[in-house]
Amino acid sequence: MAFNRSGFESTTAGLALARTIGRDGLRAPTLKVVAEEANMAVSTLHKWFAGRENMLPHATAGFAGIYWEEIARRVNLRGWAGYLPSTGDELFFLRAWLGIEELARTNDDVGEAVRYLWHNVRFWLSSSIGRELTDYESGGLVILLRGLWDGLCSADPVEPDLAQQLWAAAYSALHDDLDSAQAA
Repeated sequence: MAFNRSGFESTTAGLALARTIGRDGLRAPTLKVVAEEANMAVSTLHKWFAGRENMLPHATAGFAGIYWEEIARRVNLRGWAGYLPSTGDELFFLRAWLGIEELARTNDDVGEAVRYLWHNVRFWLSSSIGRELTDYESGGLVILLRGLWDGLCSADPVEPDLAQQLWAAAYSALHDDLDSAQAA
């Protein structure tokens, strides 16, 4: 299935889906709930997507585009630390993203949209480090990032400073490898 992350319909529904999940959790987001959040009629969403099951992966792709553009903006402003949230708004949208990832566990089409995005994230991580990462390195970073995100949003959250220190240590270790390779 091809997803148009930048399409008006996908981004509108995606933002409404993210707000719904961020506020209400994974209680099945219906067309009605998402339409109310988007301030539109259910018939409009139904016309765009022909039902809830078609809306979910497209809305996921739409929100993914919004969410990861925001992360890219933060990384450009704050460097490596921008991958982790630092404000209440950033944490709210992280919770929404984690909810969408959870939804992907039970919906293959949503899972496809999420997998496509994580493929791109591995490239972005390599770009942030400044060298091509091995599958082991990029996989480890993805696992660490997801773990830190989950820890920041849990009922007993990890301290944001500790999360930043762990994330910075991963960057330092990989960046030091780059410096060592260039010195040799």
